[in-house]
Amino acid sequence: MKMPSVKYARTFPRAGRLVRVMFMSVILWICLLALPVLLFKMFFEKDPDVQRLWGAGALGCLVLGGLVRGIIYMMSSKIRCPLCQGATLQMARCRMNQNARKYPLLSYSTSKVLDMFIFRRFVCKYCGTPFRLRK
Repeated sequence: MKMPSVKYARTFPRAGRLVRVMFMSVILWICLLALPVLLFKMFFEKDPDVQRLWGAGALGCLVLGGLVRGIIYMMSSKIRCPLCQGATLQMARCRMNQNARKYPLLSYSTSKVLDMFIFRRFVCKYCGTPFRLRK
């Protein structure tokens, strides 16, 4: 009788880097979701003083989002899968593993950050190895 092959999740080494990138990504998502709301309120506000306030908030979200995206890019370029040495949070044009998770309307990297945020585990999109952030 042949037993089914089960892949157990490995502990990701130096998971603190992933956690920092995960929280920075959450800040980026908040900025990107707040920006259209602030712009909408800015354009449809009657009082010019309040309109300037909404505009300053939208500009602040835009600048903060750009800075956070740059920091995420610099931090995620150093995070690699310990098995396949693929950049776990950056996109490459190579073929993704069939076990890689991708939610509709999201990229592989965004789906991975969402999995880390909700379940504290993820699957490498290049080699398909499951990892957990803690033991």
